[in-house]
Amino acid sequence: MKIKKQTKYFITIEKSNTVHVTSFVSTTVPHLVMSRVRTELIEDIKKYTTKTDDVEQPRILLIGQIKAGKSSFFNSVNSVFKGYPIFQATACEKETSMSKYCRTYAVYDSKSGKTLPFTFCDIMGLEPYSVGGIHVKDIINVIRGYIPDNYKFNPMEAKEVCKTCTEQPSLADKVHCIVYVIDASVVNLLEKELQNKFDEIHEEAHRLGIPQLVLLAKVDLTCNIVKDDLTKVYQSRYIHEKVIKVSQMVGVPVSCILPVKNYWWETELDMKVDILTLKALQQILRQSEAFFDEIKQRGKSREAPPLTCEGISCRLSNS
Repeated sequence: MKIKKQTKYFITIEKSNTVHVTSFVSTTVPHLVMSRVRTELIEDIKKYTTKTDDVEQPRILLIGQIKAGKSSFFNSVNSVFKGYPIFQATACEKETSMSKYCRTYAVYDSKSGKTLPFTFCDIMGLEPYSVGGIHVKDIINVIRGYIPDNYKFNPMEAKEVCKTCTEQPSLADKVHCIVYVIDASVVNLLEKELQNKFDEIHEEAHRLGIPQLVLLAKVDLTCNIVKDDLTKVYQSRYIHEKVIKVSQMVGVPVSCILPVKNYWWETELDMKVDILTLKALQQILRQSEAFFDEIKQRGKSREAPPLTCEGISCRLSNS
C-alpha cells in the first residue's frame, strides 16, 4: 500500500520583516526550522549592547489601556528566557489596573544566570476617563526619569511633595524606548479621551526624541485564521486592517507595529509564540539605538527638563 505524504507549511520571519512561505514534506523539518529561527533571535538579543557608556540596559516603558497585555508581554519575554511560562508581573482581567506601582523588571538568562541587556518599566494602565488609571503627566514624569522603581501611584490623592522622586535623573534613569500595548480586539472601540491621552504622550515622546512602537496584542483572539495558525498573522487581511488603524490612531509607522500573542494561561512554551515575542523584542532594541545614536551625534547626554512634575499623584517641589 502506498503511503501518502502530508505536506506541511511554515512561515519564516526574516530580519527584514518579510515573510517567506515554505512547504515541507517531512513533519520534523518545520519544528527544526522554527527552533533555528528561535535560537538565532535569542542569541542576537543576548549580544545586544548600547552605544553609550552611560547606559548598560535601555529602559523600555510599556504603556497601554487596562487589560491590554502590558504585564503579560513582560511575562512572555521572561518565559522565553526562563524556558517555561512564568508570571512574575501581575496580570489580571479585572476592570481596574493591577499595576499600582512603577516597577522596573530585569530578565535573566536561565543558562548563564546573567541579566539580559534591557529592562522593562511597567506602570499603571490608562483608562479612558479623567478619574481612574494613571495620569498622562505621571507617565511623562516616568519618561523623564523622575519616578523611581517601586513608586506607588495613587491618582485619587494629590501629594504636595514627592520626597522619593529623583530630582536630577541621569540618562540611565530615563526611558529610552516607549512601547504602546494595544488590544487588537478593541481597536475600533477606543474612546476619544483615551485617544487624546495617546496623542499627548506621543507628542512629548517625539519632542524628547524617544522611539515609539506598538505591540498589537491578542491577535489570536481577534482573527480566527490566526487563532488556528499563528504563523499566518502576517497574511491575515483583518490583522493588516487593524495595523493600519492603529498606525493612524497612535501616529507610528506601520513598520513599528508588531503583532504578538502573550502567554497568560499556558503551562508549556510554544515556539510560534516565542518567535513573535522575540521578533518584537529584537525590533524594540533596534529602535532603542536611534535614541543613543542621536545622543552620540550630539556628543553629550540629553539634559533633563526643569524639575516640574505636575501630575496629580506625584507633585514635586521646585525648591
